[in-house]
Amino acid sequence: MPNLTVISSSSPLKRIIHAINAVENGEYTTELLSDIAKDSGDLGQMARMLDAMARSVTFRDNQLRLLRKVIPIGVSLSAEKDFNRLLESLVIEAQAVTNADAGTLYLAENDELKFVILRNTSLDLAMGGTSGNEIPFYPVRLHNANGSENRANVASQVALTHKRINIADAYQADGFDFSGTKNFDARTKYRSKSFLTIPLQNSEGRVIGVLQLINAKNAETGEIIPFADDDALEALVLLATAALDGYILEASLRQEIAKLKIEIDESRRAHQVAEITETSYFKELKDKANQMRSRDEKK
Repeated sequence: MPNLTVISSSSPLKRIIHAINAVENGEYTTELLSDIAKDSGDLGQMARMLDAMARSVTFRDNQLRLLRKVIPIGVSLSAEKDFNRLLESLVIEAQAVTNADAGTLYLAENDELKFVILRNTSLDLAMGGTSGNEIPFYPVRLHNANGSENRANVASQVALTHKRINIADAYQADGFDFSGTKNFDARTKYRSKSFLTIPLQNSEGRVIGVLQLINAKNAETGEIIPFADDDALEALVLLATAALDGYILEASLRQEIAKLKIEIDESRRAHQVAEITETSYFKELKDKANQMRSRDEKK
């Protein structure tokens, strides 16, 4: 990261040259030329042109990063036929994109958010998905017993409002009940700090799940830091939600087809029985059976 104090004391021309080098190294920030760009002279015009070019390069680099990293992930998620592996991959890839130490995925069922994936790298913990380990936690209710909305839990609030919540430190956050998190930390000697909780909303605007990422890490120092906005994560969430929604719709369609097949089979059997019972042969057998029953009763 460039030392802005040292750079600001340099001549404008040297600072422009430094900014060009920063663009080449992917380290450019608008602060490098912000004061020079205000100048009405030739150097100010050069600084403004360079800033516009640098913004364009940054945008292009971000788009390339999305194409190279996130799009293949989205394709693999869409092609995944194993539901548990799909859910697990969603969390793993989101952790990788944000450098998060832990992640949890909930699926919306009726009036609850059900835990389906729980992962923690530091604790070497994997539950749900293909792990074979059941998650022992109760679902998160979206509404309380009196019918009011459950806004105390971060995941339920996100599902209810359709808005993501970014918390720098759960132990300092107001308005949410983190008692479950604190109990988990006490048992495992862990420290849950930064949280990013995201609604997974399908094309119809319905929340089908909630993704919660925990403890973003500085890639160089390992320090726990707040989650930052990230275009790659945005793209991943959109692609993953589409894949998840597609799988859910396909599974629902398979269930409907199976149900319809059962109904058709039952209707066919009922029709076949009706055809048999309406034949003269069956009626004669029935009459003979009644006659035999009457004689037995007289005896």
